[in-house]
Amino acid sequence: MNQNFQAIVQATTEDNPSTYQTFIIGGALIFFNLFVMLFVGLYWMNPVMHEFISGRPLL
Repeated sequence: MNQNFQAIVQATTEDNPSTYQTFIIGGALIFFNLFVMLFVGLYWMNPVMHEFISGRPLL
């Protein structure tokens, strides 16, 4: 039983190219999320940016 467990752990901890892809996609999603939050925050709170994008002044 112990040998089977060690074989499973060793097989899952080997360098796998898909782990790099996971980190890249995860980092891109975090970056995109932060960008959207910053954009929405500036759009709602900055009158100049709001008027530039929507064409109407911020109320």
